[in-house]
Amino acid sequence: MPVSLSDAGEYGENVYDYAKANDWKNADVKVAALRGVIKKVRTNVKNQSAAVDRLDTNVAALERAVTAKDRQAAMQTANQVTLDVANMTTAYKLSVPVEVTKLDYYGRELEVWAQAKDANKLQTTTREMRQTWDSLRPTIAAKSAAEAKKFDALVAQVELAKTSADYQRVAKPVLDEVDNLEKLFQ
Repeated sequence: MPVSLSDAGEYGENVYDYAKANDWKNADVKVAALRGVIKKVRTNVKNQSAAVDRLDTNVAALERAVTAKDRQAAMQTANQVTLDVANMTTAYKLSVPVEVTKLDYYGRELEVWAQAKDANKLQTTTREMRQTWDSLRPTIAAKSAAEAKKFDALVAQVELAKTSADYQRVAKPVLDEVDNLEKLFQ
């Protein structure tokens, strides 16, 4: 996988974290880095011009959201950038399965939509998280039955969530556990 694509995903996640913390100075620095790396992605990533165009459009929207210090829009768009990159990485052999990256995305989506109190988006995110977990679970279980069991329980908690506060409460444990899933592949 091109380093530029990996960097784009990392910078997108950095901007998400900075926007969440209202750290606009660092968010701005990472958006600038992201802008620079997107030029390299355009050169390095072959046969995905529509995906690169979509990524470029989302980075432009992210830049506007960060400039406006619009926390919700910046978090949402930065997270979309991470999904754009994850989808582009499927063309490459990865050490960490793309489904793990997508579970990270869904964990952040829970934070974004819980904050916005958008029940429909939360339900959609829950369904997509379940589908992604169901496809990844056998791979995780083969590496660590204990980790698979932990994530099973977290997905069940997400599915039982009723209020935005319920979703908000389970989002951080999901994100923390995704970090543990990533470690299984390092």
